Amino acid sequence: MDQRRSTIAGWIIIVTMLCQFIPLDRINPPVTRPVRLPPGVRSVMQSKCGQCHSDQTQWPITAYVAPLSWYVVHDVHRARIAMNISDTSTTSGAEEGSPKKAIRNLLLSSNLSGHAPIPGFPSPALTKSERKLLLDWARSPDNEP
Repeated sequence: MDQRRSTIAGWIIIVTMLCQFIPLDRINPPVTRPVRLPPGVRSVMQSKCGQCHSDQTQWPITAYVAPLSWYVVHDVHRARIAMNISDTSTTSGAEEGSPKKAIRNLLLSSNLSGHAPIPGFPSPALTKSERKLLLDWARSPDNEP
């Protein structure tokens, strides 16, 4: 029985090591059409949301260790599709090119602390002043940046 357990453990280690060689798309494309944002809003968005919701991701170590890397890379790509502050052409949803509605709904739900926790990335904790700044901007008319 010990021989069988050793063989199974050996195969698990070999498969885990081979998983490291599966290529993943961790490429940050060049910023082409960034979302127009006021300077204060841009600062908060880049510092709190930019890791996952932009093409300027600084990939953490968790994005390089399989099988966890599969989850991390997949979630960042989903976040970029939902809202990408680096490229308005890749943003999905009813208000394509404008993240205002998504941000407004998220801020009003009061669930930002549980928003898409991705291993290796910091939680997007906002101060009261940052939350107010983003909410005021998200409630402003669409003809303003």
